[in-house]
Amino acid sequence: MKNIPIHASIEGQARIVDTDWLAIMATLRERGLGQEELVVVYAQLSSYLRVTTRGLTLAMIPPSTVIEGITREVKHYANDYAGMM
Repeated sequence: MKNIPIHASIEGQARIVDTDWLAIMATLRERGLGQEELVVVYAQLSSYLRVTTRGLTLAMIPPSTVIEGITREVKHYANDYAGMM
């Protein structure tokens, strides 16, 4: 799984923060998600779906959006996901 920029918010709140997959993945692991569930969440985010899990609402930031301090240079290759299956 590659690091991707993400909008995240706590369910029920209007405030949105910009973060990345590695930080969110660590949080979701602490909240009890296993590796298979993380792969599903990652695949949904990579498909630009909004995901709600473990009290968080997550959405991938489009690569064309520039946000200072957040990882840019998001590149997807056809075989990026081969190792996930």
